[in-house]
Amino acid sequence: MKPARNRRDARGGEGGPPQEGAEVLLVNPRYNGRSEIPSLGLACIAAPLLERGISVSTVDLDTLPREDIPSFLGDLVASGRPRIAGVTALSDSFPSALEACRVVKDRNPGVLTVMGGMHATVLSGEILRAHPEVDVVVRGEGEDTFLELAERVLNGLPVDAVEGISGRSGGEVFRNADRPLRADLDEFPLPAHHLWDSFGYRTRSVSSSRGCFHRCTFCSIQALYRRTVRTRSAGSLLEEIRRLAAAGAGRILFTDENFTFSPKRVRELCAGILRLNLPRAVEFFAEGRADDICRNPLTAQVLSDAGFRALYMGAESGSPAVLEYYGKGIGPGDILRAVDCCVQQNLTPVVNFILFGPRDTVGTIRETIALAKRVFEQGGEIVYGETLNPFPGTAIRETLIRDGRYRESEGVYYFESYEGLNLERILGLCARAREMARDAHGGSALFEARKTYHELSCLDGLLSGGS
Repeated sequence: MKPARNRRDARGGEGGPPQEGAEVLLVNPRYNGRSEIPSLGLACIAAPLLERGISVSTVDLDTLPREDIPSFLGDLVASGRPRIAGVTALSDSFPSALEACRVVKDRNPGVLTVMGGMHATVLSGEILRAHPEVDVVVRGEGEDTFLELAERVLNGLPVDAVEGISGRSGGEVFRNADRPLRADLDEFPLPAHHLWDSFGYRTRSVSSSRGCFHRCTFCSIQALYRRTVRTRSAGSLLEEIRRLAAAGAGRILFTDENFTFSPKRVRELCAGILRLNLPRAVEFFAEGRADDICRNPLTAQVLSDAGFRALYMGAESGSPAVLEYYGKGIGPGDILRAVDCCVQQNLTPVVNFILFGPRDTVGTIRETIALAKRVFEQGGEIVYGETLNPFPGTAIRETLIRDGRYRESEGVYYFESYEGLNLERILGLCARAREMARDAHGGSALFEARKTYHELSCLDGLLSGGS
């Protein structure tokens, strides 16, 4: 169950084409060429700028063919003449973000290129030392930091004292002190969603909280929010949702790291959604945890009644030992109970698995496959990643580095197994399983709905010695 795909004009700004002469250009780099949801982070960054009278344009490069990006972005920089270009980056989109900065600098070296996002936050020093096309890195939560940076640049003032940035001075990289996190998220203006209206996205996103209490070793969110969780008031959030619905959003995704951590808060938000009669016009989606649903089974009913169609949950593994290594704090039984609670309330549980991690064996991979198949047979949807990615900012990456098992090549992060399994062999078996599933079941009218189940069944056969 994925948000509707939209392929529209890559440009947006002030509710239409890029504003001529906008002082700030915000860039969403190419990720996979299937842009489905506009960048919420850039909408959050833009809102304080607009409040202060700073003109902003946006561009979504993920809506363009890769080969068209350099000329398109270059022409946009030349015609719009921005003073600052802000580019967001995940680890997976970092190479594309670098390319965007290079294009901007090639077309106009005077534009200040600013990179933000999780990847840049964790690796700010390395990025600035290795990539001269990036002038400044905004670390962590960016609304206040980027605003102060932009105001100083546009007023011709030095920026080297701005809290929360890393940059260069006299050819040397500096890192200023972290900017304190705002305790009250309601102090921020509502995200400038209208900057993306011209793209025609049906699915939009909102955030009702930032941070997570849990400490999963493969998750980098703690590097961004410093082990804190802050929430927005129901009133502020409902006003944002109301505006998105009025603008035609048919689907709204909550980007919270864990939307279900507080049953009381879920009930309050859902009651507000019902008061506004929003379920008639909007479908909602969120990410939560299986143990939250197990402790409070009525949460699934509350979500379903308020128009939530799916709850995304990370199971990660079917092996208790691997789950302990990942720091998940759940067991396979929790996943099955949560799936059952959701299915009974017509709330689709979409459960994610990691097939191969540093501590996996053939046996634990088969345990994971068995659990995933049971989830599907109980009425859930299943998705999987072939291998764990030890991204920057994660505890698991630091452990792998310590143990000499971390590997990186051309922006790809991987590992050497503790258990002697060969990464290339596992990937090869996954590819073969996909081919076998299509050969055996591709003619079925239900193949697409059952494809993942068939792929995992074939992979299990190969791992059991059937190859």
